[in-house]
Amino acid sequence: MADERLAQIVEIDPADVWKRVADETGDLGDVLEAAERMAGVDGDLDSREKAILAELRERCRRR
Repeated sequence: MADERLAQIVEIDPADVWKRVADETGDLGDVLEAAERMAGVDGDLDSREKAILAELRERCRRR
């Protein structure tokens, strides 16, 4: 599914997502693993997907 089609169905506020990550307690390894699997569902990761996953990894480490 293309991002454009998904965007028509689901509204995602990146700031809210990052706030939720920051507010979580405990290990987020399962969240990171799920994100990595989902990003690869449609094939090889593109540069945007790689950047988002890198940001998620960094934010999970900072907590």
